[in-house]
Amino acid sequence: MTADLPNVEPTYGALLIGAFVAVFFQGILTVQAYIYYENFPEDEILGGHRVLVLICHSVYHYLAQNWGNVDALAYSTVELGLHLVPLTFATLLCQGFFLRRVWRFSKQLILTLILAAACLGTGIIDIVMSIQTISNLSISTVLSHKFSSEVISVFAVGATIDLAIAAILCFYLRRELTMFDRINSLVARLIQYTVATGLVTSLLALGCLISYVAAPDTLIFMAMHFSLGRMYTNALLATLNSRKVLRTKLRPPSALHWTGPRPTEHSVPTFARQSELANQTTEDFELKNVVEHTQTTTSSKGFESEV
Repeated sequence: MTADLPNVEPTYGALLIGAFVAVFFQGILTVQAYIYYENFPEDEILGGHRVLVLICHSVYHYLAQNWGNVDALAYSTVELGLHLVPLTFATLLCQGFFLRRVWRFSKQLILTLILAAACLGTGIIDIVMSIQTISNLSISTVLSHKFSSEVISVFAVGATIDLAIAAILCFYLRRELTMFDRINSLVARLIQYTVATGLVTSLLALGCLISYVAAPDTLIFMAMHFSLGRMYTNALLATLNSRKVLRTKLRPPSALHWTGPRPTEHSVPTFARQSELANQTTEDFELKNVVEHTQTTTSSKGFESEV
């Protein structure tokens, strides 16, 4: 039995570090969820705490419940294999949100369906691997490269999908640029959020792929995969929480109010009154153009509803 035991440091040691990192990102997710419910109390979202419970239970199984039991290291746990299922559903939920944006901006049904099929395919592979891992709890099943093609395809396709979604959204967002600074500032901020959220998840998926190819006899890739689900949910919540900031950019600037005694008509110089009237007229004209441009150009592409 001891001959079949894996090297503890790059396997279960990596899982322990991965659980610590996952707890860190879960804390960020908790703050994001609190901010979301404060700003949008009428909405409902799914939490990712169930996955973290399964991960932490697996670590507890090896480091506390079976401390000193060397034979326990030769077997995986049901929770370790089962954590792929809720993680897959959370990933599909987040990818579905961004695919909805792709559809609303591009109106390209075939493109959206191709991306959706790729996302669904990786999700199905994850669930199949979870079932096969649970049916055979020997740790050698994970380390024997039995699922090498499936693991490589999931990480490679996942990273490609995230980059493709970010690139497509940026392409269609740039088409919303106008002559108005307020709209352009909003579009630029949306592009920044899109690149940041898509780049984080794709880089982590790429890191999981590199670690699996470079060190297939370890569980470093699985330790990094622990945080992938939290990356997706954090990206989703960061995008949703940014709506309040982005909406304020579409509002006209608030009028200035006097904090002292209200000035009379004779206390303000004539040139100041004329200048103020001209500025207000110009601002009203620009705001009217912005509103008209937004209603005519962006309503068909879903730009206004996504902010």
